[in-house]
Amino acid sequence: MPPASALAPASRIWRTLAVLLCVGALLTGGLTRSNDLFPFGVLDQFSKGTDPDGEVVNTCLLGVREDGEPFDIRFGGRTVGIDRADVENNLRAIEADPRLLAPLAQEYDRRHPDQEPLSALVLCQRITQLQDGTAHGAEELVEVTRWEAP
Repeated sequence: MPPASALAPASRIWRTLAVLLCVGALLTGGLTRSNDLFPFGVLDQFSKGTDPDGEVVNTCLLGVREDGEPFDIRFGGRTVGIDRADVENNLRAIEADPRLLAPLAQEYDRRHPDQEPLSALVLCQRITQLQDGTAHGAEELVEVTRWEAP
């Protein structure tokens, strides 16, 4: 049996390339602050706790039909085709261009053909104040941005 340090050149090359690929994915995920390369992303959701006297911010969607009465729409593959974390990762881009909500509205309408189409989709945040780690006071609803159907 040859010594462990005697690797064939091809073996060294593919092992080196594998390590470089993993390091590259880690660097890309860290520098872009993206979780797209999971498990090589930053995984922000696990990096910090919540201040017991701070606030909890939950991103939400409200649908609006012609009658004007808003209603909650859950995130997920069965409603708008995307999870909340994916929307939160792109929050700045969506704020800058609310038209990015149009595919979510289209997906919701496609999955609910028996209902009137959405005339607007509101990206919002429900903010709950904490006191000693428990909810304190009324929940605040803040509109982040709104997409209006053309």
